Amino acid sequence: VYLSQRHRDALAHLLYGVGQGGSGGFVQLTGEVGTGKTTLCRCLLEQVPEGTQIALILNPMMSPTELLAAICEELAIDIDGVEHSPRALVDRLNQYLLDQHARGRRVVVVIDEAQNLSPEALEQVRLLTNLETAKDKLLQMVLLGQPELRELLQRQDLRQLSQRITARYHLC
Repeated sequence: VYLSQRHRDALAHLLYGVGQGGSGGFVQLTGEVGTGKTTLCRCLLEQVPEGTQIALILNPMMSPTELLAAICEELAIDIDGVEHSPRALVDRLNQYLLDQHARGRRVVVVIDEAQNLSPEALEQVRLLTNLETAKDKLLQMVLLGQPELRELLQRQDLRQLSQRITARYHLC
């Protein structure tokens, strides 16, 4: 894959977010259709730091509960019998995150086509970044999407999520 300077910069932002630099917030990468966001995502997945678990969500057009279940499934968390209970899903995810943290591992959720998330699903994702220890956030989020994602995140009811974005990059 040949990466232009802008693509290298965008990849650096993503790697910063996946590494210690993101510190439990959100990293946002936007760009028009065909600018290479998904290709950059693949490059990111090939270069994740040692000790990093990735949950990749490629089609986020789902309810908040379905999104929680999909994240758990991507991380191979057993959700049998609780897949319809948001609270139980969050509890299982939190226990998994605490276990990974105790082992010195980072957990990152990458959501491609994030402009398709509903405001309710985005709020659920924001709430997941509240999972933490006394010192550390337990989950890092990467949102990849078309320019509509930037517009969506400017909504008044999503301002708390927008404030947690630690790195933003727009591919032209």
